[in-house]
Amino acid sequence: MKKTILLLLSAVLTMPIFAQNNFEKHNFSMNLGYAYKATDQHPLEFVNMSENEDHAKAMKHGYELEFDYDYRFHRFLSFGFKASLFGSVHGFDVTTINGSGKEVTSYYTDDMNIFYVGPSFKVQLPTIANHWDIWAKATAGYMNMRNTDKNITSATYSGSCFGYGFGFGVDYSISKYMAVGFSTSMLGGTVSTLKIGEDEIDITGYEEALHRFNFNIGVRIRL
Repeated sequence: MKKTILLLLSAVLTMPIFAQNNFEKHNFSMNLGYAYKATDQHPLEFVNMSENEDHAKAMKHGYELEFDYDYRFHRFLSFGFKASLFGSVHGFDVTTINGSGKEVTSYYTDDMNIFYVGPSFKVQLPTIANHWDIWAKATAGYMNMRNTDKNITSATYSGSCFGYGFGFGVDYSISKYMAVGFSTSMLGGTVSTLKIGEDEIDITGYEEALHRFNFNIGVRIRL
């Protein structure tokens, strides 16, 4: 008898979560925006950023492309995944005197890309005035960094690490199946090993922090 009562209670408590509601289950988000990479320390291998403070500050600013998929199994809850790309490129001129006493100007650059992918969990509040949706999302997954610097020579360094993040957003429904929205989020991770070709470099103590803040606008499609 006790087992029967416990089973009934479990069923009653679980029903509100898994019950079918009048909503679109498949939710796609495509976002574009500005990203700020919050780090002041770089490994010595990133010569341009280690030696030029103004260049390092400029490399903090970049763009973000983002794609999210959420499976909405409850009116307020969704599981899904997030994919995000950060890109930043900046260059500066360096003038030196060659052996003949003439000035020679070279253009030094860095081109950094950070890719993230991972599962996500989303919670949203009840819809306001039939149009506005406010939500929060958390994620944890894989992060990869790739930086190509060009000075006297050119080199490409890469590294990967565990990544995580959280974000908030608000969407405005245009129709039953489409909305536009604004979101802000943080994604973070720390690379402690760099790869150049097949060689690995331990940068413990000078880790490359990949934490960034994102500010996006985008389109939501609900099916």
